[in-house]
Amino acid sequence: MREPVSPKSSGDLDPILRACAGALLGALPLLYTMEMWWYARVISEPVLLAMMAIAGVVAVLSILFGGFRRGRVTHLGIDTLVVFGIGIGIATVTLLVVGRIQPGQVPLSAAARMIALEAVPCAIGAALAMTQFRPRDGNTQNVDRRIDRLSQDRQKVLATLVGAVFFAFNVAPTDEPWLMAMEAERAHFPLIVLFSLLVSYVIVFEADFAERPRGYTTGVLGNPYAETTVSYMLSLGVSYAFLVGFGHVTPETPIYAQICGTVMLGYVTTIGGSAGRILVAG
Repeated sequence: MREPVSPKSSGDLDPILRACAGALLGALPLLYTMEMWWYARVISEPVLLAMMAIAGVVAVLSILFGGFRRGRVTHLGIDTLVVFGIGIGIATVTLLVVGRIQPGQVPLSAAARMIALEAVPCAIGAALAMTQFRPRDGNTQNVDRRIDRLSQDRQKVLATLVGAVFFAFNVAPTDEPWLMAMEAERAHFPLIVLFSLLVSYVIVFEADFAERPRGYTTGVLGNPYAETTVSYMLSLGVSYAFLVGFGHVTPETPIYAQICGTVMLGYVTTIGGSAGRILVAG
């Protein structure tokens, strides 16, 4: 009879391999996206650093939500650096393998900016995989979900932001959401808002993905309609921030166009925020 692998014998390799897989699963579409290569060359350093900071926050929150390597519950700073290292490594290797970075043909500064930008979604995917994809043995001994120390309201807000950011990164860099917003009729946008709210409610409260933990219905967001509404507004905020960050929205953009673009991308971020809140329920 095969003996189970102990936490000690599995070491740190298993979660790191899961993180590498998560980086590819979560970010591979962006590694193949032309807009990401182009934005990497033109995006300003402050915006690029801000995106990397956002990825750092998402990584930290993911570790807080799901715990990390068994027996490693106190090394949050080191764990975050590990996640970023994996993101940078996966981005670098993939861009080299597919020929987007060719030594001697692509300037070093351009290659570094491309790796830095692509490492952001890779790091987020790695963080989520490392903390949410559990080992097959199901052993969660010594895994500390430190986020449980926060109130349910704060957990829901943070989970919404994590999920919205992760989903936004896979769509916001492309031109399609902005083109869709510009070509849609006025009547479409109230329907998008209503459908976004409906989908968010169904995913979290009707699809029965997870059993509600004790205390889930406490606080200001204890009411399902309040939670859905507030989470939608947060998702719209993430949507607008990404449109600004990727240059779709500027100070010269008409207000109506800004609202339309935010609502259109907001459908995506709302679904992401709903997925994040399922983690709280789990």
